[in-house]
Amino acid sequence: MVSPAVLFLLFMLGYPFVLAIYLSLTDKRIGADPNFVGLNNFILLAETPRFWRAVQNSLVYTGLALILKFFGGLGLALLLNRQFVGQRLSRAIFLLPWIAPTVFSTLAWWWMFDPSFGVVNVLLKRMGIVQSNIPFLVDPNLAMALLIFVNAWRGIPFFAIVFLAAMQTVSQELLDASKIDGASGWQMLWKVILPLIMPVVLIVMLISTIGTISDFELPFLLTRGGPADATLVFGILTYNYSLESGLYGLGTSVTVTMFPLLALLVIWTLTEIRRDDKVR
Repeated sequence: MVSPAVLFLLFMLGYPFVLAIYLSLTDKRIGADPNFVGLNNFILLAETPRFWRAVQNSLVYTGLALILKFFGGLGLALLLNRQFVGQRLSRAIFLLPWIAPTVFSTLAWWWMFDPSFGVVNVLLKRMGIVQSNIPFLVDPNLAMALLIFVNAWRGIPFFAIVFLAAMQTVSQELLDASKIDGASGWQMLWKVILPLIMPVVLIVMLISTIGTISDFELPFLLTRGGPADATLVFGILTYNYSLESGLYGLGTSVTVTMFPLLALLVIWTLTEIRRDDKVR
């Protein structure tokens, strides 16, 4: 009964994955037949400073964005979990950054923070806060900060709506009992609510980690890896090698290097979820 679904997954997921591993072990170029080269591509990457710059940027980008999305999503979920006028409408509005097309929203941010004619610089100068334009997309530190901010802006609504759904499964009787025992709002959050929704939190963090560390659209549209490789991440480096230079084998090896890290992360997450279920 499940064989059609299994065959579909094997074709749609298994085949591309196996093909990627195969290409990473070859010197495949555009218009040429691949030749098996073993681990030469990975050795070349290990000797390339640009690859390690992409590793560093990807980890910083993913780590800081996840922190912002977690705390921003948690705070927004707590706010939306309260009863107030227009609650349903607010939930729908807060979802807009997440459901908006990435190309549309990213280009809007690019226009707002453009160093020459961006609306943010115009407003800052009119309010007298700055005297000259701030090079948001030209300064290496500001470019990475802006990239992290936009990613968090897009991801916080997803975190919030999932956290909100999980919070609403927490028994009200348990919360009332905690209040009677003298627990404060913060104690209820950290000692009662978060432990109960931890499996959901771990799954959301895992999904977001995989999506962020392999992100291509947002960095490509906003900074294209610049300035001076300050925002170079795995997706951009893969694009540079594979499509711009035609080195499919080398480009594919960049993506394959992410697999061990993500595999360990998935195993750890599933282990923690099972451990939590056993404790319960």
